[in-house]
Amino acid sequence: MANKDYYMILGVPRTADQDDIKKAYRKLAHEHHPDKKTGNEDKFKEVNEAYQVLSDPQKRSNYDNFGFAYNDGGFSGQQGQGGYSQEDIWNMFGGQGGRRGNAEDIFDMFSEMFGGFRQPQYDQERKGEDLFVEVTIGKKDLGTTRMLEYDIQDACQECEGKGVARGYKIITCQTCKGAGQVRQTTKSGLGYFARVSVCPTCGGKGQMPEKECTACKGSGRAKARKTLEIRVPNDLQSSYNVVVPHGGNAGRGGQGPGDLVVNIKIK
Repeated sequence: MANKDYYMILGVPRTADQDDIKKAYRKLAHEHHPDKKTGNEDKFKEVNEAYQVLSDPQKRSNYDNFGFAYNDGGFSGQQGQGGYSQEDIWNMFGGQGGRRGNAEDIFDMFSEMFGGFRQPQYDQERKGEDLFVEVTIGKKDLGTTRMLEYDIQDACQECEGKGVARGYKIITCQTCKGAGQVRQTTKSGLGYFARVSVCPTCGGKGQMPEKECTACKGSGRAKARKTLEIRVPNDLQSSYNVVVPHGGNAGRGGQGPGDLVVNIKIK
C-alpha cells in the first residue's frame, strides 16, 4: 500500500472534507465496479483501498503525516529489514522543512500509535457504525418498489442521544481531572517509575454525564426498527448497491450516524 497517492486515486485535493471524499468514492466505485461491462476490478480495489484510508480520520492523519511510510495504519519497513534510520524518524517529525523534533515529540507520536493516547475530547466520539443489509429478489421484482425493515441503534429519545439524564449535564471527571488518564508512581531499587493508564471512571474521555440516562445507560443509543422504501432498477443484472447517507447506527454521545448500504441481488 505504500507509495500510493490516495488523493490522486480518488481525484480529490488534500484539503477535501469527508463529504467530498465520499462523493468521489461513490462515483469511481460505480464506474469501475467489476459487475459492469466497463468495470475494472484492479481499479475498483485501488479506489476502495484509498477510501478505507481517507475516510478514517486516524488512518488519514497517519497517512498525511508519514506518506510513504504508511502501511494500513502502521508503518512499512524501508530498504529490506533495515527499518528507519534515526534521520528518517527525525524527518517524520518535521525535519524536512520544519522544526526538528525532540524526544517528547517522538514519545507522544509513538505512544499514540502503539496504544498510548493524548488528552481526549468528550465531543470527539466517533460517528455511528455503517450498516450493511443484503436483499435477495426475483426477476419479477425488477422495476418495483420494495419495503425493507431493519434494526438499528438509533439516538435515544429520552436524552436526545446525549446519554445524560434530563436536568443534568456533562461534567469533568474528578478522578482524572479531565485528563482521561491516571498516573501511578512506584519506587523500586532502580528509582521511581510512573505508569499511565486509562481512567477507570470516565473510560479515557475526561468528561462524563453528571447522571447517566437510565433509558440508554449513558450510551445515547437505543434499539429501534426502521422501514425503508427501495426502488429496484429495471435493468439490474446481478447485484446493485444502494447507499443511504446517515442511515446507519447513531453515534455514541450524540454524534452523527453512519451510512446504510443495501446490497440488492437477483436469485
